Amino acid sequence: MNPFDRSWQNLTALARQAPAAESESAPVGLATRVIARAWSEPVPRPWAVLERLALRGLLVAVALGGAAAIFDESISTAEPTEDYATADTVNELLDLT
Repeated sequence: MNPFDRSWQNLTALARQAPAAESESAPVGLATRVIARAWSEPVPRPWAVLERLALRGLLVAVALGGAAAIFDESISTAEPTEDYATADTVNELLDLT
């Protein structure tokens, strides 16, 4: 046997000879300590998760909106064509002719 096995055998033999525990009940004052600790910690708000998700959603929406504004091809700095500038769009849309 190696030294660990001998030590283990001695330890288990001593554990078998140890007297049984006198009481299986909880120590005095345990319930008071548990309740005091429970009331000392702040209660998490039920909507805290939604607040974090809303903030992340807002940041994603701002990022996507900024990217859409930067990469938008419909906005151009060139002058509009003559046909577009002089077209009567109201008559075209409503067909009032």
